[in-house]
Amino acid sequence: ITWNFAFAILSLLFNFALGLAIAIMFNEANFPFKKLIRSLLIVPYTVPALLTILIWRGMLNPELGVIDRFLENLLGWAPPWFTDQWWAKIAILLINLWLSYPYFMLICSGALQSISEDYYSAAQVDGASAWQQFWQITLPLLLVAVGPLLIASLIFNFNNFNLIYIFNAGGPPMAGTPTPAGHTDILISYVYNLAFTASRGVNYGFAAAITMAIFFIVGTITLLQFRYTNMWEEVSENV
Repeated sequence: ITWNFAFAILSLLFNFALGLAIAIMFNEANFPFKKLIRSLLIVPYTVPALLTILIWRGMLNPELGVIDRFLENLLGWAPPWFTDQWWAKIAILLINLWLSYPYFMLICSGALQSISEDYYSAAQVDGASAWQQFWQITLPLLLVAVGPLLIASLIFNFNNFNLIYIFNAGGPPMAGTPTPAGHTDILISYVYNLAFTASRGVNYGFAAAITMAIFFIVGTITLLQFRYTNMWEEVSENV
């Protein structure tokens, strides 16, 4: 469960940070080739996630993968993406970053355009630096618009079954566990393996118990979403 929360939170932070950075960069009026580069950066979002995950799995293949061959030719070594737990987790986070950053880029671009320039003009008169303007104006007002979407993304990543199962089925396997599990398994993929994969031991009762735990965790996050949505609105009124 620690990896499940770490995966959801780290995915949200990395994806949002990259999407926001690109959106801020494109928000500059004098950025060259803005439309062309933005169109190219949206391409990962237009490709079906299933196909993207399969492509990444092929590129990271230790025998025929393009990325592994490139790293071996360059460094003489390639990470064991499928056999080492830490490299497997890094690979999953990178693939999720590729899948999700265009979404955050789009929503952050829209939110940034809705922020009045009057705030920044007043801040410049007061002598605020660009960094202070970001923390005191841009980020608070941005969270008002995208805050609920961030929590929805957190919930989605908490139950991101497709990425985990298609890439490596939760592997590499853990040793010494009462029920078979993988180092990159999240709760929902673990439930699937318990309930429907005979090779890992079918256990409907345990799977049902974990499903109820997932329900309560997601329900708690949803309640926090409603609570903090009002808080973000109050922040926007005080900016």
